[in-house]
Amino acid sequence: MKIGRPQLIDEVNKGQILKLLREEGPISRAEIARRLGLSRPTVSTHIKELLKEGLVIEVGKGKGSKGRKGILLKYNARHGYFLAGDIEGSIMRFALSDLCGEILYEKVLSLNDLRQKNMMKPENFIDIIKQFLKENSVEEKNIRVIALGIAGIIEEGKLIFAPNLPEWNHAPLQNLIKEAFPETQVILENDVNTAVMGEMWKGAGKGLKNIVYLSLSTGIGAGIVIDGKLYEGSNKFAGEISYMVVDSHHENFPGVEYTPLGALEWVASGARIIEKAKSFDSKYTLLEIIFDDYNKVEEIKVLIDRIGEYLGKAIVNMVSVLDPEVIIVGGIVGKFLNILMRKIKPTIEYYLPVPVKIIPSALYPKTVVYGAIYRALELYHTKPVII
Repeated sequence: MKIGRPQLIDEVNKGQILKLLREEGPISRAEIARRLGLSRPTVSTHIKELLKEGLVIEVGKGKGSKGRKGILLKYNARHGYFLAGDIEGSIMRFALSDLCGEILYEKVLSLNDLRQKNMMKPENFIDIIKQFLKENSVEEKNIRVIALGIAGIIEEGKLIFAPNLPEWNHAPLQNLIKEAFPETQVILENDVNTAVMGEMWKGAGKGLKNIVYLSLSTGIGAGIVIDGKLYEGSNKFAGEISYMVVDSHHENFPGVEYTPLGALEWVASGARIIEKAKSFDSKYTLLEIIFDDYNKVEEIKVLIDRIGEYLGKAIVNMVSVLDPEVIIVGGIVGKFLNILMRKIKPTIEYYLPVPVKIIPSALYPKTVVYGAIYRALELYHTKPVII
C-alpha cells in the first residue's frame, strides 16, 4: 500500500517526535516543537495520537520560573519488549529488554541439560521461549522483536551449518518462530556478528568504526565492522576464522586435517584446550583449572603458550588484511586474555611492523545479547517508508 504525501509527512513527524523522546525525554510539547521546528498544533495532534497508542506517557509538569508549566512527556519503553538470545555451543542465554534496550529479565540454560531432557529439537525452542515469558509475566503479544545470535552460518532463516548445534542444522528456525509469534518481527544472525555490534553499541568498540571482535569460546570466530557497518562477505562466511591455517604441520595436534571445525578451532578452541589438557590429567575439566596451573605445571604452560602463538598468528593475518582500530577479545577463553597475551604479544611483534591494540570484551558474557538487542532496536525504530 502506498502512502500519500500528507500521511507520509505525518509518519515522519511522529517518528522524529518518538526519536527525540527516546533519546532526550522527558520534555514538553513546546520544547518538542522548538527542537524539531514544528508548529505547536502539529505537535499536539501527533502527541494525542501517540498517547492513545500507548507509545508516549505524561510524567508531570516541568520546572519553570514564569508562566504556565508544561506537562512533560516521555517515551513509553514498556509499551512492548524485545527478546534477545545467545545460542552458542554450550548454553542458551536469554534477555527481555524494554523498547529502549534496558535489560529487565535474564535466563541461562545449559545445552547439555537440555540434551539430557531431550529438549534440543528446534520445536522445543518455542516452548523454551514461551516458558521464559511466562516466568516473567510477559504476554506473547507484547514481544515486538525476537533477535537471536546463533553459533553457525544462517541463510534465509535457516541454520545452514552449525557444527556445535547439530540438532538445528537446516531447521527452518525463523519460520517456526514466526508461526508461534505471528505479530513479532524475527532476526536470526551469526552470534559473533551479533557480538561485534553489541561491542560497537555499548562496549569496548563504542565510538569506533573499524573493529574485529574475536570470540574464543567452545568454537572460534570473528565479527568484522568496516566503516561502521557489519561486513559479512558474499557468502556470509566472513569472520569464520576457525578455518584459518596458521601452521601447516600441527605436529602437536594430530588429526587437524580431518576436522569439519576448521584448522584454527581444532588447535585453539576452548573445547580443544580442555581435551588436550585432560590427556595430561583427568582433573582438567574446566578452563579455570587449566589456566590456574599455567605457572605450576610445565605441560600446561607449554600448551597455553602454543595456543597463544597460534592465536597471535591468526591476529597477524586479520590485521594484515583488515587493519582494524582495535581487536576485542571475548568468549570464555577470552577471559584469560592476560595469560594468552604472554605469547600473543611477542608473536604479533615478530611478524607485524605496526602496533595492534588488543583489549578484552567490555560486555562478556552478555556481548551477544547486547548485540541482539541493538539489532532489535535498529529494526523496530527504523520503519521503511513506502512512497
